[in-house]
Amino acid sequence: MASLNEFTDEELIAELNKRFEKVVITKKKSFYIQEDCWNIVKEYAGIYNITTKWNKLEKLGVDKVHDIFKIYAKGRLTNYKKNPYEAKKIIFKHLFSTRKSFKLMTDLNDLINPKKEDKVFDYNVGDEVMYYSGSGRLGKIIKINKSSITWAQFEVSHKVSDNPDAFKYQTYETVKNYYDKSKTMKPKCIRSNISKPEPWQVDYFEETHDWGR
Repeated sequence: MASLNEFTDEELIAELNKRFEKVVITKKKSFYIQEDCWNIVKEYAGIYNITTKWNKLEKLGVDKVHDIFKIYAKGRLTNYKKNPYEAKKIIFKHLFSTRKSFKLMTDLNDLINPKKEDKVFDYNVGDEVMYYSGSGRLGKIIKINKSSITWAQFEVSHKVSDNPDAFKYQTYETVKNYYDKSKTMKPKCIRSNISKPEPWQVDYFEETHDWGR
């Protein structure tokens, strides 16, 4: 990476003006430079102001690293999956020695520290929703955060069997478990696998037993 001192004032100003046209000369060798232009100045000097745990690079999957390589090196490695550790060493050596830039370091930093996107939930506190963890159960929303929902399952008030003697005779039995919506079980934090209930899901859930097994 070239040092900032290797460029004359005229060369640096010409490059910045070519890209942004935002450089204002206040006096000789003293500049006011806006943020996006300042990033280019720092890029000339190899300064990126990106603080992260760069040792995490070695933990990145080889496919992700190779994707970055294809973007910046305009090429690809053959059989890079055969020895991922050596392939990543080759890729990083090439990128840092010949392709290093603010954009590259930013992209690598984003791979190491992916940004968490806030979820948008189309629900309100108090809504009855189904939560699917194994089988679906009905409950109500207690609280909504940016990325999660606090949900509590309704307790069961009573059960109705279509074949009460099924166990005795080892036959099939379907049990309807009716909700008691005045009572809820312990709330839990959930982030997915929820939906609005169908009409046949709002009063009970069914369990089927094959007592002949």
